[in-house]
Amino acid sequence: MQTQAAPAIVDVTVANFQAEVVERSKTVPVLVDFWATWCGPCKTLVPILEKLARELAGKFVLAKVDVDQNPEIAELFQIQSVPTVMLLKGARPVDGFMGAQPEASVRKLLEKHLGAAAADPLEEALKLEAAGKRDEALALLARALHRDPKAGKLRLALARLLVASDRLDEAKEVFAQVTGEDLELPEAQALAAQFAATEKVGELAPLEAAVKAAPKDPGARIALGKALVAAGRYEDGLEEMLTAAKLDLKFEDGAPRKAMIEVFNLLGQADPRVLEFQRRLSMLLCV
Repeated sequence: MQTQAAPAIVDVTVANFQAEVVERSKTVPVLVDFWATWCGPCKTLVPILEKLARELAGKFVLAKVDVDQNPEIAELFQIQSVPTVMLLKGARPVDGFMGAQPEASVRKLLEKHLGAAAADPLEEALKLEAAGKRDEALALLARALHRDPKAGKLRLALARLLVASDRLDEAKEVFAQVTGEDLELPEAQALAAQFAATEKVGELAPLEAAVKAAPKDPGARIALGKALVAAGRYEDGLEEMLTAAKLDLKFEDGAPRKAMIEVFNLLGQADPRVLEFQRRLSMLLCV
């Protein structure tokens, strides 16, 4: 009979405290998060703790204790404020902190007791991309997303790299599952604009004709640039947008610059084309 793996995250009450915290901490470290529904900093901290618990599943268990629903447990640990986090090993507290902490600080605490924590998959993927190892970056992001399907930034990074790899249909499938506040991120908006533009790829000829007819029209240049980007011709598209910026940088409230920034967000800061066109745009802005 196969043994069921312990959950990475568990809600703790008085009823299961002994089993889920005390006894479990004798075999695997248990990070106890004392929180409350009315606590603002708790809402900032809990996504970080849950992300690390899923990422490091098997190395520790996150036990969440609502202090209002379980005052006996809070009293046992003499909790004075929330959030308070304690790490238990062998049924004894060995470390912890009070107040919301950044992810890097929580990782550092865990490293002390679990060994080196896994690196942030998004940061690792960006390093691989910068090193020209896009396929490895794609594989890393896909594995990380499998472990944490709700990680919106991982999903956006994967979709962006798929677009850059000319795997547009796969990118659309990945992007379709982005929800909530993640859709408001600049990289999400850039991807949405890219997907919308792909529906107009067939319009290149008339757009090119419009630029030929009115070469000093920034609007025509921007429209052609966006269509070229949608067709995967990123450098040609950026060149048209930069030309529009040279013609009139303030056209329609800075539309040339905004269009270029959308492409920068789409390609990612590690892309050499982004670095080159950022340099050229910055020179234009400084004139």
